[in-house]
Amino acid sequence: MTETVNFQRYLTLLRETVVPCLIQRGQISNVTFIQDGATSHTGNPVKAFLIQTFGEDRIISRRCRYPWPLRSPDLSPADFWLWGYLKSRVYLSGPSSLSELKDAIRREVSSVHPDMLHSAVAGFVTLLECLLPCGGGHVEHILV
Repeated sequence: MTETVNFQRYLTLLRETVVPCLIQRGQISNVTFIQDGATSHTGNPVKAFLIQTFGEDRIISRRCRYPWPLRSPDLSPADFWLWGYLKSRVYLSGPSSLSELKDAIRREVSSVHPDMLHSAVAGFVTLLECLLPCGGGHVEHILV
């Protein structure tokens, strides 16, 4: 089923999947929760749940103590590498329907080897280390 993400669905995802998974893994106290400024991410019920769960000092999001910078690129290994990789693989088969597209995405996600993910995270850590001397500023000159 395809659905639009609104704040109620997003809140349900956080309550029923994300936070229980973090608790099960013993990671809830180690996480700084980062999300962009999408409307579904910043509704008052979502914000209240995040503050209750993580505390105000461990949330980076629009309308929070530590706001997500406007027009900032997403900073995660998934955005840094995974989505571009998957898109290049998924569209090789030329899906012609939503069903074919979903099948291709599932197939390609399941074929990503754990070593590739570890390598992506390691490369992302290197990028973040480049940000430290720049005070979090632009690093395009380093990436050339």
